[in-house]
Amino acid sequence: MRVMITGGGTGGHIYPALAIAEALRQEYPGCEVVYVGNAQGMEHGLAAEAGYPFVPIHVAGFSERGLLKALAVLRQNVRGVAEAKRELKKFRPDLVVGTGGYACGPLMLAAAKMGIPTLLHEQNAVMGKTNTILSSRVSRICLTFPVAGLKSAAERKSVITGLPVRDAILRADKAKSRRLLGLAADAPVVLLTGGSQGARHLNQAFAGLWRELLAEGVQIIHLCGDKLLDETAALAQQAGLPVAQADSGVPQAEGGFLLLPYLHHMEYALAAADVVIGRAGASFLAELTALGRSAVLVPYPFAAGNHQEHNARALVDAGAATCIADAELSADSLRAALQKPLYDIKLRDEMAAASAAIGRRDAAAAIVQEAARLIG
Repeated sequence: MRVMITGGGTGGHIYPALAIAEALRQEYPGCEVVYVGNAQGMEHGLAAEAGYPFVPIHVAGFSERGLLKALAVLRQNVRGVAEAKRELKKFRPDLVVGTGGYACGPLMLAAAKMGIPTLLHEQNAVMGKTNTILSSRVSRICLTFPVAGLKSAAERKSVITGLPVRDAILRADKAKSRRLLGLAADAPVVLLTGGSQGARHLNQAFAGLWRELLAEGVQIIHLCGDKLLDETAALAQQAGLPVAQADSGVPQAEGGFLLLPYLHHMEYALAAADVVIGRAGASFLAELTALGRSAVLVPYPFAAGNHQEHNARALVDAGAATCIADAELSADSLRAALQKPLYDIKLRDEMAAASAAIGRRDAAAAIVQEAARLIG
């Protein structure tokens, strides 16, 4: 089998693409996978790191910066479609998979025009611009959440599969993870993460609760983001708390407190936590629900189409999370949101069960099954 995979711009599009690629190779030994995208995008380095040949084509995202800019972007993408057609003829794939972001547009359009089976994956509860354009042209659409407003033609070829989660996340053990991170087995753990870039507003609100939570016996894992380390470390210094060093090993908490810019083994942090605080990106929520963790979500207010608000609402409606608007976030509002899941064990267990109930540990397998149906 030969498969071309595309998707880029952000990790939220690239990591699901890589997870699908790995699932296809596991199901079909000898499957040839090529990654297609923007040579200047994140996808180039991440695909190479995962061991996939990378084919660069010209792509560009549309913006609202005027007619000249729009024409330049259009020229880039027309050129990208022509390049994609050449690569498709050369590689002759049995299937083309796209996971969104403007980087996947030219290849998916070219494949659809050439009659090659195409599978599109949408991570969010609101379909992105590129995927909206592609939805009428592709052969199958795999969804993470129900998507409102799909046209009838797109809805007929859609199926909810969930979002693929890395095997390391699924295999992580709570007790082992706590031991590795130097955390006590019998005290509650709160994890805050703002993603790889961090989230200043989240960091500041949570820092206001550090001392109070530690005094109540709550353990803390705070991943503040590399760019925000210095300012968050200064807050820790003022509070007399340590800052751990992130490296390829597993850092140890001191006194139940672990502050890091990031953690290479994110699976340990998620597995160790009882309650997780974070934004509402689709990949992050897929990991939470695959593990079954209660959450306090603060959707990023500037996400395209406000999709993080819709993502969060899916968990809130299921009883798996509480939600705070970014404009209303403070130490006080965060404390109020944490109060019940932290100290009401029955409620925390109910939220965790609700989270696990909507999680899809089999998402990768479900997508592979849809791919198999497409290519017979």
